[in-house]
Amino acid sequence: MKTKNILIIAAVAITVSFLMTSCNKYEEGPAFSLLSANKRLEGTWVMTETRINDTVINLNDLMSMFGNVDTDSLSDMEIDFSELSVSSVKATFEKEGAGNFTITLSVMGLAYPYTQAFTWAFDDKKENVNLTISGEVMTFEIIRLTNKELWIRNTISEGNTATVTEMEFEKEKD
Repeated sequence: MKTKNILIIAAVAITVSFLMTSCNKYEEGPAFSLLSANKRLEGTWVMTETRINDTVINLNDLMSMFGNVDTDSLSDMEIDFSELSVSSVKATFEKEGAGNFTITLSVMGLAYPYTQAFTWAFDDKKENVNLTISGEVMTFEIIRLTNKELWIRNTISEGNTATVTEMEFEKEKD
């Protein structure tokens, strides 16, 4: 009788552990969460890393990101572009499907935030989040969504070329 109970408990434990590890909704987890996807996504997220085609992008290397810019044509703006840096990039997802991106630039120690509103919605399976920015819909595959981490991926294909952008965020502490 004892042996039979032990075997039943072991079988249940093995089955539960198998189900928990094989049924991840997101590529990088979590395997299980008591919070709904909506509850986990809501809040403000701080970008910690951006990769384009598996290459980490330094958002403060603006000149190389925009290519060869004729800085002589910008000289009347009286900005020393070597003094320009990205202080932070944040995404805020609100309950009712509204949200915004806030990019804070620093010039000579002064912060200049720029905010762009968007609306958001999950797809039917909650595997992707669709962001509508100025009427354009961008679909991001959710790679990881916990109450502290958000990793998303956007793939744009043009002809035979695909550009894969991956962004990692951490939940801003209250």
